[in-house]
Amino acid sequence: MTESTLERMIAIFDVAPLDPALTRFKGESDGGGRQVVDGSQILAQSLVAASKALPGRTVRSAHALFVAAASPAKPLEFTVTPVRAGRSFASATVMASQGERTCATATVLLDHPQPDVIRHDQWAGPPVAGPAAAYPATMPLRGRQLRIEDIRDYGNPDEVGPPAIDAWLRYDAVPERDDLRRALVAHFTGHLSISTTMRAHPGIGTSQAHHTLSTAVMGIAVSFHDPVEWDGWIRYHHDSTYVGAGMSYVRGQVVTVGGRLIASFTQDAMIRAFEPAGAAVSVPVESRL
Repeated sequence: MTESTLERMIAIFDVAPLDPALTRFKGESDGGGRQVVDGSQILAQSLVAASKALPGRTVRSAHALFVAAASPAKPLEFTVTPVRAGRSFASATVMASQGERTCATATVLLDHPQPDVIRHDQWAGPPVAGPAAAYPATMPLRGRQLRIEDIRDYGNPDEVGPPAIDAWLRYDAVPERDDLRRALVAHFTGHLSISTTMRAHPGIGTSQAHHTLSTAVMGIAVSFHDPVEWDGWIRYHHDSTYVGAGMSYVRGQVVTVGGRLIASFTQDAMIRAFEPAGAAVSVPVESRL
């Protein structure tokens, strides 16, 4: 198995055009040893595809739905369909597919960023001790460090607490291109949200995925707040506000060490018990990349 590295993941985000009109793109995947592709990888690739199809504009938000599992053994094709390209704003839909199978759809909003009329971007969320005091966590991607506040094992069903997780990330290198930086920020939005929801419930944890629980990320929405730039560590704050009827909802913010808000996101996910004889179909509870 090819080692999962930051350099390889950024190259995967950078989808290649298949036609001169820049409406179709090809992308590979890194399943990290699993047989399915992380939805937030497809989201990241969709952002880059839309940026290339509508050059000179900046991605401001994207809403993705993951409708079928994608195999890492097959290439993905991204079809970009512009909805409107005005003087300032543009929008497009992106369909990710493998052969005749649609795996995900995304709606992307882009614009030409303008000077501030008003601004506030200091996030006054719950206080944290910072990355130095957080516990190292293992998600195999060489070139990235991950630490989690106050939680030794986020997948342990016996480690119970409020439905909130603060994760600190540090990358060995951050892309110079703006579209790839936004793709990198989007990539981690799918990793810890289901774990955040489960944390408040004794006896329920991500280690049970595929054994007693059927789980899947169904949709991610991400909004970027200019400028999407940072040095050193960035913090992903996850807050689960609802779980019930087999679905969970988590909202999150991406914040610099200095407290500047660079992105916000939400996630809808499925958390259900397996049907008798394993009838429920499950995809990975969270990305392990």
